[in-house]
Amino acid sequence: MNLLEGFENYSRATGRQYGPRVSISASGWISINTTAYKKLGLSNYKSAEFYYNRENKMVGIKFVTEKVEGAYEMKPRGVRNNEKALYMSIKGFVQNYQIVEKGKNQKYNIFKEETEGNALIVLLKPVSDSSL
Repeated sequence: MNLLEGFENYSRATGRQYGPRVSISASGWISINTTAYKKLGLSNYKSAEFYYNRENKMVGIKFVTEKVEGAYEMKPRGVRNNEKALYMSIKGFVQNYQIVEKGKNQKYNIFKEETEGNALIVLLKPVSDSSL
């Protein structure tokens, strides 16, 4: 008997497409995948200001084209195929508002986005556990 009898072979596909994903970890990192990075046009921005709504637990981000005092500097990372994703340490923001339970990650949907002059404002709505 073949040890893999009854198993289906999965072959990794190239050119995979993912939906836009944003997550924040309790350790203070925000992760914006390549799809969201491109969709939002984040290559046009240098800094990010963070906002929090305690009532609905939504996160607001204001991406700006210049370096701003008190804002987080954006340093996108290159990933395969010359694409970029954004991983930023926002530990002070996460800890100040206790946004994510210790040892957990919180996923977010891009709820709304709009431009304001040279800035892009994005509202992130937490994905509830029941919808995972």
